[in-house]
Amino acid sequence: MKKNRALIIIVLAALVVWMALYLAAIRPAFLRWGATAEEAARVLPGDERIPVSGYQCTRALTIDVAPEKIWPWFAQLGVGRAGFYSYSWLENLMLASIHNTYRLVPDWQRRISGDFVRSFQFGTDRPGINGWSFDVLEAGRIFYLSPGWGPFVLEPHGDSQTRLLVRSRGNPAHPVFKILMAIFFDPIHFTMEKRMMVEVKRLAEGRPGAPGWLSMAATAGYALFGLIAAGVIMMKKRKKLGLLLPIIYALLVIFLAEDPIAALVALTALSIIIAVFRAFGRWGWAWIVAFWIYVDLVLIYAKDAYFVFGIVFLAPSCVLLSILALRKKKTT
Repeated sequence: MKKNRALIIIVLAALVVWMALYLAAIRPAFLRWGATAEEAARVLPGDERIPVSGYQCTRALTIDVAPEKIWPWFAQLGVGRAGFYSYSWLENLMLASIHNTYRLVPDWQRRISGDFVRSFQFGTDRPGINGWSFDVLEAGRIFYLSPGWGPFVLEPHGDSQTRLLVRSRGNPAHPVFKILMAIFFDPIHFTMEKRMMVEVKRLAEGRPGAPGWLSMAATAGYALFGLIAAGVIMMKKRKKLGLLLPIIYALLVIFLAEDPIAALVALTALSIIIAVFRAFGRWGWAWIVAFWIYVDLVLIYAKDAYFVFGIVFLAPSCVLLSILALRKKKTT
């Protein structure tokens, strides 16, 4: 009993410390990631659409080309076009069926105000439900995704550079909604938006992506760790059916989102959660809290979260498999 109480106190203390650090330092920093104090305070085109703001984030980065070389990449945004240049493997866990295209397609270049930018594969075009309206505020330089996202501004900077500014504003009314938005929505929105901005910078500047071997190593990490988690689930008598849930989820991602990488992530992530509860029983939630904090930190700070998760999975998987192989060798 005393040991259980001590564990509860430790977990709750860690959670309180994490929430305090997140709300006091981490969240304020990523709400204005890359933006100067002047940029964060400045009025941007479209701010009048939400004149009284209880929530605002302004993010920015410098791209080493002129605005006219960046605009074509944003003109392609949307499902059925070039995607969003972000983590499609995360987006497709929600069955969005987003598939990024990392080249300019002439047929996708024409954009006029009122065009629909689809974010999800299902349903008729409904801004705010499964996408946004693409409103051109200044051709080649400023557009607004409404409702709910905000202005994208391409400002000439120096001789041949551009400052990309992206702003979102909102008025969450209910206190509970404000808390949930701060804890869950804000880090997800930042993760995906930062990735999009960084990828647009890379594409516009013509720089290559990550090497293929790194992607293969990360994918191997997910696969191996998923197999180990599945093994833990299978070791428990009468509870082997628990493996059906991640398998069904992965199959849904494959068939509805057509994304094998997202399916692998789905299989691995859900297998880990079930394996943790199989191994630790009711105290599995303590490990899930720790894993949630770790996932948040990786998504917020990693240059490429897919690679970080994959490599971190790969290392212990290789160690564990090596230990098992040595033990088997000794017994034969």
